[in-house]
Amino acid sequence: MSQIKASDQRLHDLVALVKDLQGRVKRLELQVGMRGVTFSTQATAVSGTSFETVAWSVFPRSGSSLAVDVTVGGAAEVQLTVEGVPIGAKTAAAAGTVTVSGFLTDAWKFGDQKRVEVRARRTSGSGTLTVTVLGARHR
Repeated sequence: MSQIKASDQRLHDLVALVKDLQGRVKRLELQVGMRGVTFSTQATAVSGTSFETVAWSVFPRSGSSLAVDVTVGGAAEVQLTVEGVPIGAKTAAAAGTVTVSGFLTDAWKFGDQKRVEVRARRTSGSGTLTVTVLGARHR
């Protein structure tokens, strides 16, 4: 392997290109920003060990990721889906708040609207388990 010399112009060009690319990505990130997403409640509790839809939303894609804050009343798994395809999941060992996040699939083109669901299921115990979507952010 040959050593790169300080006078090698190609190295300078590469560094300039990387710095330019970093600047452009940063500007794009600032343009996209984060926006809130409102979910409609479909259910306030789950009782089974199969996923049940608790909230849903339809919005146009304008970024790459989605994060949803959910409060659960006990041991549960919460999942995000886009038109039935899981994009993220989080398990809570006990009652509390979890943030479920995921990256949107390439099949969801920018500007297109898709149905996003928050699903939950009980992972242990019996009876009903309360589930509340507190808020969501799309970036």
